[in-house]
Amino acid sequence: MKDDIQIVKRHEHKYYINYAEYYYLKQLLQTIMEPDLYAKENGEYYIRSLYFDSVDNTDYYTKLAGIENRKKVRLRIYDLDTDKVKLEVKNRFNTSMSKESLTISRDEALKMIGTDASFLDKYSEKPAIRVKNYMINHLYSPKVIVDYEREAFVDNGLGVRVTFDKNIRCAYSDNMFDKTLGLIPVFRDPVMILEIKFNRVLPDYIRDVICTGRALNSSISKYCMARGLVG
Repeated sequence: MKDDIQIVKRHEHKYYINYAEYYYLKQLLQTIMEPDLYAKENGEYYIRSLYFDSVDNTDYYTKLAGIENRKKVRLRIYDLDTDKVKLEVKNRFNTSMSKESLTISRDEALKMIGTDASFLDKYSEKPAIRVKNYMINHLYSPKVIVDYEREAFVDNGLGVRVTFDKNIRCAYSDNMFDKTLGLIPVFRDPVMILEIKFNRVLPDYIRDVICTGRALNSSISKYCMARGLVG
């Protein structure tokens, strides 16, 4: 069964930055890039992800061990009232990333949250096949919810995307549609995550802008940070 499926392959670099660096970089980026089309009036949009992992937390410990070849499985929404949910498998090797995503319904997402993978039989796309295998053979189940607001700038012609992820918070819950979910901040300090995503080569003019800031290049995982806080 064909549905809204997307396969993305690109490079990603992640940085911790403070708010002074954010305002500085934002002023420069908005002169050379366009704001994301999905942004609201305040320039941001909302993201909630529910991460899954195996019974022995393979993906979590693979990341903590620094193994370069790793993956994440998640459900993602951009609106708590939505009926469309992104089922995503994100594979990474060092800074190279591929993401396979399939749009499923809210009811199907609830089945997956309840560890019922039978609905995936009607999909022939790779992410559905992979996730069913993970759930049946490796006992994948929901682990943690991560929320944040994202501000993004893009250069679609060159395949470059720069994002600022703000107010990152998490909860030990599988109720991803809960509007009253008790969330705790991931960071104590006033910092956010800068991500630079590009298809082939990062253009010099964007690289030069980032280098003028004092961003700290890091191996960052929102999933692992959240698991470290709430289990």
